[in-house]
Amino acid sequence: MRVLVCPLDWGLGHAARCVPLIRALLANGHRVRIGAAGGGLRLLRQEFPDLEAFVFPGHAVRYSRSPAFFLPVLLWQLPRLLAGMLAESRRVGEILREHPYDLIISDGRYGVSSRTVPSIFITHQIFIRVPGRFPGIAWANRLVLAVNLRLLRRFSRVWVPDFPGADNLSGELSHQACRLENLEFIYPLARFGAAATITKALSEADSMAGKNVDVLAVISGPEPQRGLFEIALRRELRGLPGTRILVRGQPPDPHAPVKTAGAAEPAAIEKGALTEFAHLPGGDLARLFSASGLIVIRSGYTTLMELAGLGTGAAVLVPTPGQSEQEYLADHMERLGAGIRMDQEALDLGRARDRLTNLAGFSRWRNGWRDAAGKPFSLEAFLAVHPLFNRSRSPSAILDVRKTRQQ
Repeated sequence: MRVLVCPLDWGLGHAARCVPLIRALLANGHRVRIGAAGGGLRLLRQEFPDLEAFVFPGHAVRYSRSPAFFLPVLLWQLPRLLAGMLAESRRVGEILREHPYDLIISDGRYGVSSRTVPSIFITHQIFIRVPGRFPGIAWANRLVLAVNLRLLRRFSRVWVPDFPGADNLSGELSHQACRLENLEFIYPLARFGAAATITKALSEADSMAGKNVDVLAVISGPEPQRGLFEIALRRELRGLPGTRILVRGQPPDPHAPVKTAGAAEPAAIEKGALTEFAHLPGGDLARLFSASGLIVIRSGYTTLMELAGLGTGAAVLVPTPGQSEQEYLADHMERLGAGIRMDQEALDLGRARDRLTNLAGFSRWRNGWRDAAGKPFSLEAFLAVHPLFNRSRSPSAILDVRKTRQQ
């Protein structure tokens, strides 16, 4: 099948979690084309240099510098975001006229769907949390839920990349009762694979820094908070001893001119010093996660899936200030003993190390992911038997199912 994959360009998380999905699609013999923008496009081009990838303009959001203004700044951008969704819808129509597809997969882009081609939407937020605290927030959350469900019903399927049971990553963001008949839980989408499949690979390969990385800090997310997080991390890392690594979350453009020698990435990690990388490929990052004594990272959902896939120890989770989703996820992981929440303005890595003692971390998922029958879950096998990928069913039959669900 000809499949179009389009992730949202708010940070790198949406593109990163499309990596294992694209790998599974390719393994099943499907032809994949990527439409993305910004850092997400650069990341996917780096991961899949042989695939056709084109610029699909997005509607990038800019976060407030202050948590108190997070919601007002977001509301101020709302008209532009809605216009962006309409532009996405028009662009999809143009793309389908130029290049026929059998299936569209949208990660977080509500405008990327079609009435004539089966479309899948990937999200971990069925129950979106309105940022802030104010009178009437419960009413606002119900309103946002109603709008979200209406938009999600336009898709043939809604895929939540999470475990279907009680021991899950997204918590109340997706695991509440709702009337959404096209909803499916597809287990976490981690670039580094389920724990059972990657442990052997990691044990056979020498880590980039052995097992002596004292602190690994990884930055992600939109500006200006990406930059503010970097400033806070630099301040903390300079005051700590040992081997420290900072990954700044800025993937290079593979089509840009080659850097000069002076601007090149470090060739190796220097023991006992602070080493910086603009970005690292998934395999290198996986080895560093497994080699690090202390991990400091945003509590974005893709991050949590990747740590669960590796079964790492407990992590310091720093939510983007004012972003209620990440704040909830950090609290949810702390309740599960997978890590601790530490807000950006109060970041103290010396104190964080003490708080992590005796926490099980993400090792609760180390034995791999199993389905309801107790068998190891395989994304490739899931896609192979899914009706949207079954050539015995016609696209018109699948679309009829979607229309029935919308009525």
